[in-house]
Amino acid sequence: MRAREPESQLEEIPAEECWELLGQHEMGRIAIVVGGKPQIFPVNYGLKGKVIVFRTAVGSKLAYTPESPVAFEVDEYDVSAGAGWSVMVQGYGRDITEAADDFSWTARGARVQTAAPGEKLHMIAVDLTQISGRRFGPRKVDPGGIL
Repeated sequence: MRAREPESQLEEIPAEECWELLGQHEMGRIAIVVGGKPQIFPVNYGLKGKVIVFRTAVGSKLAYTPESPVAFEVDEYDVSAGAGWSVMVQGYGRDITEAADDFSWTARGARVQTAAPGEKLHMIAVDLTQISGRRFGPRKVDPGGIL
């Protein structure tokens, strides 16, 4: 008897549901390249429409995010259920702190509550190029023990 291939437990999340999930959270991760090496930073964020905005102080995020490709990720995992999801946004970082264009004016309307100490006087937005999400659940067990 030939063993069956296990079914994929990954489910694509539609874009609109990805935005709903992003709207339910305040903490995510921004991935940028600093000195030729990828780095990931936790950030508090807010949404204005379909624009992700976070605040930052002077440092790596302010120096390397604007006008650079970025990835932003939010996820949730329930250990007891063995289920979770992840949403990833790809785009370009934009320093919207003082910019006078329509995108920046609109994005500055996002409410961002920072948890980390210190003043975060600069606002960075992710100018979206792509959004995707995946959900997974507990692995199904074959009653015959073949999977």
